[in-house]
Amino acid sequence: MVRSLPQWGRMTAFGAVLAMLASFAWSAPTPPARPSKKKPPQPKLPELKTPEDKLKFLEAIRASFPTIRSSGGAFTAADLDEMMRKYISKETKTPFTPIVNDETFLRRASIDLTGKTPTPEKIRAFTADKSPKKRAALVDELLASDDYARKWARYWRSVVFHNSAANRNTINPQAFEDWLFTEFKDNRSWDRVVSEMISAQPQRQPNVKAEENGFQQDHGPNNFILACERKPDIIASETARIFMGISVGCAECHDHPFDRWKREQFHEMAAFFANGKYYMTDQDDPSKKSEVKAVFLLGEEPPSTLKPDHLRVAAAAYLVYNSDNYWFARAYVNRMWSELVGDGFYSVDSLGPDKDVVHQLIVNRVSSAFRYAGFDPKWLFRLIMNSEAYQRGIRTIDKPEDLFTSVRPARLRPYEIADNVERLIGELKGARGAVERTFAQNPSTPQSDLEGTVQQALLMMNNGQLQKQLSNSPLKKQLVGIKANDEMVREAFLAVLARTPTPDETKRYADFIKSSKDRNAAIDDLLWVLTNSAEFIVKR
Repeated sequence: MVRSLPQWGRMTAFGAVLAMLASFAWSAPTPPARPSKKKPPQPKLPELKTPEDKLKFLEAIRASFPTIRSSGGAFTAADLDEMMRKYISKETKTPFTPIVNDETFLRRASIDLTGKTPTPEKIRAFTADKSPKKRAALVDELLASDDYARKWARYWRSVVFHNSAANRNTINPQAFEDWLFTEFKDNRSWDRVVSEMISAQPQRQPNVKAEENGFQQDHGPNNFILACERKPDIIASETARIFMGISVGCAECHDHPFDRWKREQFHEMAAFFANGKYYMTDQDDPSKKSEVKAVFLLGEEPPSTLKPDHLRVAAAAYLVYNSDNYWFARAYVNRMWSELVGDGFYSVDSLGPDKDVVHQLIVNRVSSAFRYAGFDPKWLFRLIMNSEAYQRGIRTIDKPEDLFTSVRPARLRPYEIADNVERLIGELKGARGAVERTFAQNPSTPQSDLEGTVQQALLMMNNGQLQKQLSNSPLKKQLVGIKANDEMVREAFLAVLARTPTPDETKRYADFIKSSKDRNAAIDDLLWVLTNSAEFIVKR
């Protein structure tokens, strides 16, 4: 491990950025300094009294960093498909699944970018469109919607708060989600979004109750730090897990058993987030503690003169702009790929440098292209969703070498299930909370490890409010008014499952309706069957 780099004289590229910024952007005019043989001149760093000060500082670092300014050349969905065919075909003889039809693509893309299934009117219009570029146009259309920003703000809210043990009075998840909504709506780059979270430093407000914004939790980006209880060790662990895809949490107590991370490294990372001196408890004698200085995971030391605010900005800048820290771009690419395709190149929050990565050349190439694209989230969505890798049919995958020969069916998030139920029957009110709690899941858990529960099935089958609203819904009234049973069945499938029924399904349900003595009750049964099907809560 690289250790103990001398300060300013032999600083790292990251340290050079700080020095350059200090001298160009914030130093007051001073007469030429007399050369000194003992100490190099110390740059004057800017005051960081407000979040705006930090953003200005980070923005200047971003504009100065060569990995953002450089161009790695265009990398397109066609380039991605070529790589996929080349490398995956070497690993397995399993054939790629065919590209899905328009209905399936429309439903899949709508869920992935808005969390909602398309309406029957949208399905009819999209399938009738003969344009060869209509799928790419649909992706652009969905990315421009407010639903896109809300969908992904909700997702990251659940990622950040799912493991949080913070007191509810000290956090404001809704403020965090609303801030992210604005960031995604404005297509703020991912490095800027994360930098603002990592560098935040909420202060306890004197004489203000916790539940009344006593921890400045109404300021959205503060809530990542607050979700970590403002504890340096938790901030370090969650930063590594969520934004680098590295699990270092167990190194807090002992050297990581399976990776190269050492206990000292963990606490050196945590020291970036301390408000003053940071101490590590002795592993053998808990009564003893030793002061630990902030050091980045790769062994680079920031200047010792940095104050706590500057250290947090330094940690954020190191995280996103140090080209040696390739984990930042790769963690985001891997997480988004896993959300869209159903499997990642590795588990989204447990990559270590010695862990196996499936198809590493592909994820590295996409990650570098994402960096060269300025960490633009929409660029990554367009790249993946316009590729064959995304548009393939679903198949359950058991062998790692078969990954990405098809798309894995994926369970919808709890808020997506609630949204789609409400789309059919109107506002659920109290029952919405029950749906979200019952279908709650860790958003970082791989889809291959998620399983349905008995409680989930019973809720959908037996919830009286849900069934009553479904029976009295505008959809039900519309279906009752359709005299031809074949047409009625088709409309029910389009509205609930967002697809056309197969001929066998049409005949089976039409025959059932025809043989029923009470047509109204039979239509209730049809809607009950469709909303309780696995297909209703799964992305296919």
